[in-house]
Amino acid sequence: MLIRIVFLTVSWGLWVSFSLGRDLYDTLSEEVVVLDVTTVVATKTSKTEEDLLPSVDSVSGAELKLHQQYQVADTLQRSAGTAIVQAGQAGGQTSIFIRGMESNHAVVLLNGRRLPPGLAGNYQVEFLDTSFLDSVQVIRGSVSSLYGSDALAGAIDLRTVDARLIDDDSFAVFTEGGSFSTFREGSQVAVRDGRFGLVIDSSYVTTENDRPNSDFENATFRANAAYELGDGVFLDLLSYIQDADLTAAGSSRSPLFPQSQINQNQSSLFSPRFTIERDDWSASVFYSYTRNQLEATRDPFFNDSLLKQDGHEVEAVFHYHPTKAATGTLGTGYYDYEFERIPLIPGLFNLPAAHQFAYWSVFGQADMNWPGGFNVLVSGRYDGHDSFESKATYSLQLKKEIESTGTTAFGKIATGYKAPSGQDFIFLAPTVDPSSILPEESRTWELGLRQSLPDGLGSVAVTYFQADIKNLIDVDPFTFVLPAIVDTETEGIEVETRLRPSDWLDLYANYTWLNALIVNGQYLGGFGGGPGDKLPRRPEHTLSVGMVLHFDKWSAGADLQGAYQRLDSPGVMLNDYALLRIFGNFQLCENVEIYGRAENLLDEQYETTRGFAGAGTGLFGGVRITF
Repeated sequence: MLIRIVFLTVSWGLWVSFSLGRDLYDTLSEEVVVLDVTTVVATKTSKTEEDLLPSVDSVSGAELKLHQQYQVADTLQRSAGTAIVQAGQAGGQTSIFIRGMESNHAVVLLNGRRLPPGLAGNYQVEFLDTSFLDSVQVIRGSVSSLYGSDALAGAIDLRTVDARLIDDDSFAVFTEGGSFSTFREGSQVAVRDGRFGLVIDSSYVTTENDRPNSDFENATFRANAAYELGDGVFLDLLSYIQDADLTAAGSSRSPLFPQSQINQNQSSLFSPRFTIERDDWSASVFYSYTRNQLEATRDPFFNDSLLKQDGHEVEAVFHYHPTKAATGTLGTGYYDYEFERIPLIPGLFNLPAAHQFAYWSVFGQADMNWPGGFNVLVSGRYDGHDSFESKATYSLQLKKEIESTGTTAFGKIATGYKAPSGQDFIFLAPTVDPSSILPEESRTWELGLRQSLPDGLGSVAVTYFQADIKNLIDVDPFTFVLPAIVDTETEGIEVETRLRPSDWLDLYANYTWLNALIVNGQYLGGFGGGPGDKLPRRPEHTLSVGMVLHFDKWSAGADLQGAYQRLDSPGVMLNDYALLRIFGNFQLCENVEIYGRAENLLDEQYETTRGFAGAGTGLFGGVRITF
């Protein structure tokens, strides 16, 4: 495939063309922090982590490299309030339940631009590779007032190295292998020539997984090119290509197991952007074209088909910050999406379908520091749809700093919505008007405290959250082509602890209690329960704890992730599990580092979805070279 040809050209070209430079990863990560001080996904403005609520997490590129976590789902597994459910192992369909809401209720971005969500609106996070990312940022809680549709549970932003900030020509490459016939490699190159900057990274993984008929390979290519037209005036281009093949074995409880269905998935993004940075204001406008294509063949029920989605987005944002105490934001956008289902084996239950819709938006935000340690953040948005009901959303956040005790008290209330996804209307009966389907809606709120510990030891945060979700789009269990509507509600408590008792030791612990219930309707056509039942596949308790040791030439760490009281379907409970992993690296010389890890060290036998076993113990090792 083209992406693999591009990847091999870049990767092996780097192996034979190293030149003297700096460590690309460490150097560029430091540079990016200068511009994007911290997470911007929650506000679309630069803020420090101390200014953000505990519901906003930012995992740095240094952490990604240290923990050797290459998938977005693995990275988010360490966050409070987030549960990961995967149908199988690497490459299997992955659901991210943020605070118990649906897996298609979180928008996924690359440098602030929306990635193609796919037919189901799940953004196919199982294919999102984190190699060479500068950070992974996530906000829990609705941000539809900033991002519109899909963001009623939160947003995830993958941040690449910014081509506007690089100083030197630099190169980096890694390669590793391990259990289940796994091989992984990646490379990154940065070039600076006067006003022009370019960063290209690529990665490739192939594995047989720890299940029969589960071969998976995935290639990713990202590029960011920037040219400084004048002082603080930039034109940059962001591109992304992803290409994957997966053999889908299906559930081990099926009489057809292991199946040999082949899923070929390609995603891409092309997005030019114009930005102006000034002392008291900044502005940007971008256009994005996205495409997602899934070709499913060898379907056991002869429903082979090609699923396609194309998207066009234009968004302009203006920020005005006359003082350090206040920032105002105004924005507008236009969004157009087209879905199509093409049967490869025509049949009664495999019919062609297509649909297109568009909407425009205006949004604004005010971020103000008031006397007495108060901060107020308020935002609002209106989305006018041409096919579905137009929606207005808002968010209001209040925070109080008590400097004398190192205490922060906070509260937030927000609304969100999601327009129907492709699968909600292209499988509909011809007699149903797609525009009659109402958008899904949410109302969420949270309250909490964050306490800084003495002598810079760390912090502890406790947050209570609650969410009501209405008009959840489901499938009628009798016809399978008529819509059904479900209402749900969730509540929970998140506890997050970060400790650094010494310069060489970091500790963390995250715990979440979740109560997710069906209020009205039959979830998953009744197979997921009815009113009063718990929502399936959302663990009631999740836990993530870890430690990292840092020394001059080496570092090592361990983390434990567990899920308890797990309902897979009405009356069917899955066993609790706790997965232990260890990881470490050693600096052989200035430019060469070796590393390794052990996954599921205790060989826990577990399933996150019934019939889809998780992988047993896996050992992996590799080498990273930087110049």
